[in-house]
Amino acid sequence: MDFVGVEGKEFIFRNEPILFSGLGVGSWLNMEHFMVGMPGTDKQIRDTFAQVLGEEDAAAFFESFVMNFMTDADFVFLKEAGVNLIRVPFNYRLFIDDENPGEYKQEGFRYLDRLLEFCHKHEIFLLPDLHTTPGGQNPDWHSDNLTGIPQFWHYGVFLDQIAELWKAIAARYREETYLLGYDLLNEPFLMPKREGMLNRFYEKVTEAIRQVDPNHILFIEGDFFSMDFTDIQLPDDEQTALTFHFYPTVWDESLMEKDYDAAKRVRIEEEQLSKFDKLRERFGRPALCGEAGIDIRRDDIPFSMQLIEENLELFRKYRLSWTLWSYKDSQWMGVAFPKNDTPWIRFTNKIRSVWSHRSQMKLADELMDEIGSKYTDNLSKDLKYELQFQLRGLLYRLEEEYILKPALQELSREEILSLPESFRFENCDFFEPYQELLKKYSWRKNAE
Repeated sequence: MDFVGVEGKEFIFRNEPILFSGLGVGSWLNMEHFMVGMPGTDKQIRDTFAQVLGEEDAAAFFESFVMNFMTDADFVFLKEAGVNLIRVPFNYRLFIDDENPGEYKQEGFRYLDRLLEFCHKHEIFLLPDLHTTPGGQNPDWHSDNLTGIPQFWHYGVFLDQIAELWKAIAARYREETYLLGYDLLNEPFLMPKREGMLNRFYEKVTEAIRQVDPNHILFIEGDFFSMDFTDIQLPDDEQTALTFHFYPTVWDESLMEKDYDAAKRVRIEEEQLSKFDKLRERFGRPALCGEAGIDIRRDDIPFSMQLIEENLELFRKYRLSWTLWSYKDSQWMGVAFPKNDTPWIRFTNKIRSVWSHRSQMKLADELMDEIGSKYTDNLSKDLKYELQFQLRGLLYRLEEEYILKPALQELSREEILSLPESFRFENCDFFEPYQELLKKYSWRKNAE
């Protein structure tokens, strides 16, 4: 059958090398606060809706969100833009009920079934990405971590749960030709300093998947939010590949300044990217940039597009596959977004008048300085960085109670239930220059 495979440092499809250019479909099957415009983690957002609407109506709301967010019209747009791969983050809670972990929920399988139907119809590959785990595999909001402590690494039962979940997913989809593979764990970080813990996780999951699926590629991410591969050892499996994340402007915000010398910025970014490029030589396997992107400045679209194009030029230079972050969101990083006059944007604009994830992060940083000063005049930078995640866990809870819930309570039941329709493709705009960049740098388009 026509599965994409690995031969040395290349992805191979129908006996020919293939490169991938695409988008992540973030905040769809795992909601992220800044991307949907509401504070909290996925679970907290869902719990708040349930408190306001009741369990039944809240379930109807989130079902509507999933069904409206991605439709056939979205795939027509993606295909026209030259996309040949979508990376789709999902939350483990779509499959596992923490109160009844012995039996899988069916909604996750139902959503993936529907997604694969679209992928077959439009000949776009799918890479499902496990974005959350029980307890959280990293301390940040996008792993649906409520406490800022990555407890996933502290309990063997959690690791067993995830290995069995991947096995169940692989058993169901082992014959799917438009399934590229499995992105086994998004952005692990802050696991206990026990030698080889992350490698043992990959070995355990690989063994579980290979009991049922010999066909699909297993994608391995590095430590420190998928940027550090120093201690990574690949499982003994020929069909494995590497996937890294590339956000130079996150770690050095000055690169986003308009008066920053563009040639210098590109040199700095190329120096960073070349290190990831060398992963192919070190491991003898292909590599995919699973995430790259910027916060789009709506007051200066040309400059935002320049920053994106600089990244795409580097991917072209190094002949690297990529999926940019992200396809659609509430007017932050997405190519597409609900129009200004849609109910979702009107609602979230009210929230944004009093909250943003950046102001939250700044507050956590300031509070950590104040707390640390009670104990020492020289708070360790590393300890401060670790503890501010835990402090943000407290802020999530306060924001849920005093920002999101009151905002929802101002709306009627009917107004809340109508919000997801804002994400239907016909109710969205998109950045035409971004679409043109996707076409220009698409490996699919260039191959044609």
